[in-house]
Order: sequence, then structure tokens, then C-alpha cells
Amino acid sequence: MLDYKIHKKLVFKLSAGTILFLLPSLLAAWPGGLNISDNQKLRLVSPDRNLVRIFNWARETSLSFVGLDRDPVGPWYEAALPKREAFCIRDVCHQCIAAEILGLSRHNLNMFTKFVENISEAKDYCSYWEINRYNQPAPVDYSSDQDFWYNLNANFDLIDACYKLYQWTGNKTYIEDKAFDKFFQLTLNQYVERWQLQPDKIMDRPALMNLKPGTIKYKFARGLPSYDESQDDLTVSSDLLAMILNAFRTYSQILKLRGEEKLSGQYLKRAMQYEELLDKLWWDENSKTYFSFYKADKKVYHGGINGPLFLLWYQAVKNPDRIKSTLQELLKAPVQIEGLSYLPVLFYRYGYHQEGYEFLTRIYTNERRLYPEASSGVIEGIVRGMMGVESEASENRITTCPRLLPGTRWALVENIPVFVGLITVRQEANNQTTLINNSAKEFIWRVVFPGFSPEIKVEGKGLQAKQFSDILGNVFSYVEVKIKPKSQLTARGLAH
Repeated sequence: MLDYKIHKKLVFKLSAGTILFLLPSLLAAWPGGLNISDNQKLRLVSPDRNLVRIFNWARETSLSFVGLDRDPVGPWYEAALPKREAFCIRDVCHQCIAAEILGLSRHNLNMFTKFVENISEAKDYCSYWEINRYNQPAPVDYSSDQDFWYNLNANFDLIDACYKLYQWTGNKTYIEDKAFDKFFQLTLNQYVERWQLQPDKIMDRPALMNLKPGTIKYKFARGLPSYDESQDDLTVSSDLLAMILNAFRTYSQILKLRGEEKLSGQYLKRAMQYEELLDKLWWDENSKTYFSFYKADKKVYHGGINGPLFLLWYQAVKNPDRIKSTLQELLKAPVQIEGLSYLPVLFYRYGYHQEGYEFLTRIYTNERRLYPEASSGVIEGIVRGMMGVESEASENRITTCPRLLPGTRWALVENIPVFVGLITVRQEANNQTTLINNSAKEFIWRVVFPGFSPEIKVEGKGLQAKQFSDILGNVFSYVEVKIKPKSQLTARGLAH
């Protein structure tokens, strides 16, 4: 339950109108008022009315896409073009953490299980690109196992999403279940071989592969080597390379968690081969940008945002100057709603707080904002981006790092579901954080503040802080403390 003390300090600083605006949340914490545990709805409270408006729209819009449990496919939410009543691998992989934040754990597990169970040799180790509420491959992009639409990025994207879901929820099904592990192994071995995606062969692969006698309708789309669907004669793309690299690296981490150190090292070594390939052949020194496409004419090309977007999303770039150049490229490029929905979290991650906030507003005002990814991107952008909440089940740890603009002053997000249960986070002026553990379990809180603080005070007690720098050289200070069940702690940094 949110402590009365937090709100008591605020009430006398707020106007009467703002108090009325905050009244439901204040009553939830006031002695004799409504106990938060009686109402587990995710909510945001802040004097920044624009932020609250955007968040409330995103929450209600996202929840409007939730399907019925009684549908033949089971618990699901829409993650495709609106009104298809379906969910697509790419969209689900992107929307899944926002879905967890919204309390849709059952839906995620059901949908991901459908994807991993439908990988098959008959489809050349692809799964279904899109599944509808009738538990069938969506007819708009599937005719038969010989004739269907599929972007090769999908399998690798799903491996990453499963690992993120484990870290957020603590559900080991995502990394240990036999069906899931079979999907990982088939993808990183048979799938890679069948589609000629090995690091020493990928640049020589033909534009069209594995066509069957029955491949008629989707002749040019049964194995697209990019999430960019506008290119002809495409052999490989930088967005596909980024996802392959990340999938090998991610499976290496999964194996390490299982104690399979030797095998983990083998997969990590393969990831590094793709990293070397990107560094050597895909950077254009003249334009200071990455190429996006390699085509059948054996030439590299620029174009679109998928290359720069996914190179950064999957942290495939380690050179700080190249990261900054790629971020600038994204800022200048025209971006459709699908790509735009990734950008709040991405820019907050790299310390571009103003741009992250502006992308939240751009999504909210976009004419295609009813695309399911749009509202999902806002939810994740605020909770993981602005509020800096990260869940690491493998370490029994929750991390927070405030990324507020001066105009926001403070923000509180109540009832965030993580691996231990519900938590509430309040950020103020980027140097004070309150974390409330509404769960029945103890966990480690890594409280991070931007800048150099020799100490961080937790409940008034000064603790010696440690420092680290991110890949762009931004300095952060942190301490780790244990937070008991049904309790709260407030930490304050002294950054200068």
C-alpha cells in the first residue's frame, strides 16, 4: 500500500484542481481510504497532464485489443493490423513486455507457445507468421506449408522476446520448457542452415530460396530476409544480421543460466562472427551510417529505418560514435507508426530524454495511433524508458533509473507487475526514487541515478555509491539494497 507520508508532503503544494485530479490515487493511500491491493489497475500519477493523458490513452487502447479467453486460440491480444483479429510474430515480440506491464501474462504465454509449437521442417523451420483468434494461420498470409508469407527475422526476434519475458516474469517456461528450447535449437541450427544464414555464407545466399512446387501466391515473400518488405532482389539486410547476432548471444545467456558454460561459449563465439561481419562490411565511412540492404547484384544500399533501428534495438553496435550517428539518422528519417513505436524506449536508453518524450507525443498524435503497437510502445516507453524500471528475475533484482524532464517534475506509476508481484515506483527530479514492494517476496533493489554521487541516501542513511558508465560515456551512480515484502524505501542521490 502506498504510504500516506508520500502524499501528505504533496497535498499542500498542489492546487485544488490538481488535488481533484489526483484524488482517486490519494484516497488509495490515505488512512481509511481504499487499499491499493483492492484495485490492481496500472495507473500513472503526475502533475504533467500531457504525460497522464498519453498514458491513460495508451492503457485503455491497449486493453481494448485483448481478446476473449473463450476464443479457440485461448487468451490472446491483437498484435497485427487492426481488425484482423490476429497476432503476428514481429508485433508480439515487440508488444510482449508492455503486455506484461498491463497484466497480460497468460496471454503472452499462450501466444508464444503457439508460435514455438508450430515450427516445422515442412515449412523449412518457419513457424506461422500470424495466428488468428480461431487458432489458425491467418489466411491473409498463409495458403499452405508450401505457400505462405514469412520474414526470416521472426525466429530470431522470438528468441530475444522469450529471454526478456523470463527476466520480467521469472517464468522459466520461456527458457527451459522443451518446446521452447526445441524452437531455439532448430532456429540457430537447422533454420540457419536451411536458409543459408551462416556468417561465412550469408553474403552469398540467393534472393529466393526454398521455393516449392506449390509456392505461387507468396513466391517473393516466403522467406523475406528483412523486416523491410519493400525491397526487391534482397539477399540480406542489416536488421536481419542484428537479430541473428542477438539471438546467438541471447541463447548463450540462456545456456549460461542453466549452467551449460561450454555450450554457452560456443553460441557466443558464433554471435561474435556476425558482429565482425557487421563491423567490416556494413559501415559506410563516407556517410557515417550503416548500409541497410545487400542485393542480388552484390551491392550494398542505404534505405529505410529498419537497419538503424534494429542495429540499436538489439545493441549490435558497440562503437559510441557509430551509435550517435545512427541515432541522428533515426531522428532525421521519416518513420511510420510501426517503427515509431520502438523509439521512446530506444532514445531513453541512450540518454536522449527530450527526444524520448517527444516520441511519446508523436505516437499519441499520429493518424495511425490505433495500430496496436502504438499504444504498446507508449506503455513500455514510460515504464521502462522514462521511469527506468527493469526486471531481472535471474538476479532477483529490480532496477530503477529516473529520466524525467524538468517540466514533468515527478511521476508515479502504481501496480507494475514484475517477477515478484506488484511494485510501485515514484521518480522525482531525477535524484529521488521511492519503490514500494506490494508483493509477498523480498528482492534486491538497484537504485540508479544519473551523474556522479559519492553516496546515495536510503531512508536517510548514507550508503557509499558505485559508479558505471554506459556505452556513450554517461556516468551513473547506484547502490543495491534489499526491500522486504509489503514495504517501501526512498532513495536520494547527490549527483553533481
